Amino acid sequence: MSILTQKLQLQKFEEVYILNKPSVFGDEFTAEKYSESLLHTSCVDCALVFVRTKDNFINQMLTLFPRLQDSSTLWIVYPIGTTKKELANLHIEFDWDFLGDYRLQPTRQINVNNNWNAIKLKKAIIQ
Repeated sequence: MSILTQKLQLQKFEEVYILNKPSVFGDEFTAEKYSESLLHTSCVDCALVFVRTKDNFINQMLTLFPRLQDSSTLWIVYPIGTTKKELANLHIEFDWDFLGDYRLQPTRQINVNNNWNAIKLKKAIIQ
């Protein structure tokens, strides 16, 4: 088990979807439990989405959102050069209501390596 798998606590999931994986992570997610395609699933318990731009993020989320469960864990992995303002703009500038009632809130942020950070998102509980 790699250090990254431990940091992201991926060992507790039976299946993890890796979307838009950069080549620098080519050897990182090679076990059978990691899949890079959502074609054969309707439910996602855990996903890692690598994004460099707002458009990357939106395109990946349009495919992923309908498959998220109430208890799903979503990691957004982005380059360290991305500022907090740029990350906030991902949330503010996009009309999240267009995607339905999927309300995500950040619960944790970690440093993946020298070049990448990650934010863990979970669905917000609406009461």
